Amino acid sequence: MHYNEGRKDYDTEKEINQVKRFKTGFIGCGNMATAIIQGMQKAGESGIFVYDKDKCKAGAFENVTVCEDIDELAAAADIIFLCVKPNIIPEVLADIKMPGKALVSIAAGVTDEKLRSLLHVDARIMRIMPNTPLLAGKGAICIQTPNDFTPDEAGYIINIFKSLGIVEFVDGSLMDSVTGVSGSGPAYVYMFIDALAKAGVKHGLDEDLSLRLAIQTFEGACAMLKQTGDTPSQLIHNVCSPGGTTIEAMKIFDMNDTRGVIEWAVDACVKKSEELSK
Repeated sequence: MHYNEGRKDYDTEKEINQVKRFKTGFIGCGNMATAIIQGMQKAGESGIFVYDKDKCKAGAFENVTVCEDIDELAAAADIIFLCVKPNIIPEVLADIKMPGKALVSIAAGVTDEKLRSLLHVDARIMRIMPNTPLLAGKGAICIQTPNDFTPDEAGYIINIFKSLGIVEFVDGSLMDSVTGVSGSGPAYVYMFIDALAKAGVKHGLDEDLSLRLAIQTFEGACAMLKQTGDTPSQLIHNVCSPGGTTIEAMKIFDMNDTRGVIEWAVDACVKKSEELSK
């Protein structure tokens, strides 16, 4: 894992593990915040503060401090995760009145320039784009570079997420593209698995069995990509024996421009993320 934001490199896991700890707050207690908090707690982190308008969500965590409002959370936490929908960001930032905080935003399409314009105080900002498989410890987390975090703060964020999936670093101009591929990507995969399983049912398979087979097929295919180092195109070629069954299915995908449909879908997602940034 490598991190470089112009001030310090984090080249070894040992060095990352030795970074300073911070009191961390979460505004919003949805699925993503839950995954991050659980990951922190598994790693032995404490000093976690949460706030959500839904008191039941905020109170669902063990060994965290539930704050009555954003003012209380901002006063207590050094690093604040903004885990709310993009349309709620302006309201949340207006309530942060304490300067000098480090803010981590997971809101799609909300640029750091936009975040800064909505703040009434100075703050250090880092944008990240995680995805929901964080909940299973298989997330894809992209951190925007450059960002305003100090080396200690950046190392702390890396330390949180390295136990929840892979951590990648991308230029700020590519964050909308990341949203289209990994941020929203799990939904595309779920749709394909659902369609594959239902096709199996159509041809006589038990529903539960068909779904298990479809899920395992995806897991196995991903494992093959990682373990062999081959490209997806090469592995497709390996499966498609001339005159065999798989090649007949691939002909249907090609006839219906399935690759083009996927590209079109990602285009639409990226476009929406770009629109949100405006």
